[in-house]
Amino acid sequence: MEKDVPVLVIATAVGQLFLQFSWFIMPFYLKALGYGMDKMGILFSIQTLTGGLFFLLAGQISLRIGYKKTLIVAAILGALGRVLQILAFNFLTLIAGFFLVGINMGLRDPNYSALLSEKVSSEEERHKLFSYSFGLGTLANALGVLVAGYLPGYLMSNGMPKEIAYRVILSLALIQFAIVLPALAIIKDVPVREQKIKWRRDLIVKILKFSLPSAIIGLGAGITIPFMSIYFNMRFGRNIRDISWVFFGQQLVMGLGSFLLPKLVNRIGPVKVITYFQWSAAFLFLIFPSLPTFLLAAIVYVIRSILMNIVWPVNDSFMMGFFSTEEKATAAGIRRAFSTFMRALGNYTGGVLFAVSLAYPFYATAILYILATAMFYAFFIRHND
Repeated sequence: MEKDVPVLVIATAVGQLFLQFSWFIMPFYLKALGYGMDKMGILFSIQTLTGGLFFLLAGQISLRIGYKKTLIVAAILGALGRVLQILAFNFLTLIAGFFLVGINMGLRDPNYSALLSEKVSSEEERHKLFSYSFGLGTLANALGVLVAGYLPGYLMSNGMPKEIAYRVILSLALIQFAIVLPALAIIKDVPVREQKIKWRRDLIVKILKFSLPSAIIGLGAGITIPFMSIYFNMRFGRNIRDISWVFFGQQLVMGLGSFLLPKLVNRIGPVKVITYFQWSAAFLFLIFPSLPTFLLAAIVYVIRSILMNIVWPVNDSFMMGFFSTEEKATAAGIRRAFSTFMRALGNYTGGVLFAVSLAYPFYATAILYILATAMFYAFFIRHND
C-alpha cells in the first residue's frame, strides 16, 4: 500500500463530515426557502441526471488528464455549486448549483474508486481498504448529521431567522473542499498507459452485468431516500433534532460495522454478503409503512440502511477486480451512470408518489431492491470464491 493512501482516505473521510451537512439539511433548507416537494424533486433530479452524464464521461476525462487532476476539477466545481446553493437568489440559481454539484459527484466517485484500487496490490487488501475508507467516512457522516440536526435550533433560539440559520449550516459544507483540495495536491497520481479503452464484447458484457442491477437499485433508492428526513417529519411530526438521531445512529453503527465486514467477506464470499444483506433490507422496507411509532420506524430504518449500504464498498471492490487500470474508472462510471439516471427518475417519481401516499414509495422501492439483488446473484454467484 502506498504512503499517500492514508492522506487520501482520511481527507476524504473528514470531508464527509461537512458533506453530510448539505445532504441532511437540504430538504429543510429548501422548505424554508418556500419550495415544495415537487420543486425538491426537480432539483434532486437535475443533480442526479447531471451526475449520471458525468459518470459516463469520468473515465474518458481521467484517461486524458489523470485521476488526480480530474478529482481536483471535480472538487473546484463542487465548491462553486455549493456557493450557488447557499446564495439561492432564485430557483435558477439553485438549478445551477445542483448542476455543478452533480458534475462533482459524477467525476469524483468513479475516479476515487479507481485511484484507490490502484494503490493496493491484492484483492484482500483492496476489500479491506474500501471497507475502512467507507467506515471512516460513515463515522464522519454520523457526526455531521448530529451537528446539522442540533445547530439550526441553537441558531434560531439565539434570534437567527430559520432561512439564515440553514444557510449558515450549508456554508459549513464548503470546509469539505478546503480539506480535500490540499490533500489531492500532495498525493501522487497513478500513471495511465493507454489513453483509449479497447472495447471488446466481454468488456461490455461485464460492465452491463454490474450496471443493470445498480440501475434498478438506483431507481428504488431515488424514490424514497432523498425524502426520508421529511417523511419522519410528516408521518410522525418529529422535528429536525429528533430526526437527526435516526441518521446519526445509522451512520455510527454502519461505520463501525464496516471495519468488521472484510472478515465476513473472507468467510462466506463477497457475492453472498452483498445479496443476503440487500434482500434483508428490501424485506424491512416492505413492512416499513405499517410501523406505528417513530421509535420503531427509526430502529427499522437504521437496520435497513445498514444492511443495504454497508455492502457498497464490498461491491465496489469486487467490481474493480474485473477490470484493468485503464478500464476501471470508465467501468465504474458507466455503472454509476446507470444507477444515477434511474435515481433521477426515482427522485421525480418519489415526489409524485409521496404526494399521493406515504406508503406507496416504500413498496415500490422494496420490490425493485428484490429484483436487482436477484439479478446480481444470478450474474456473479459463480465468482463468490
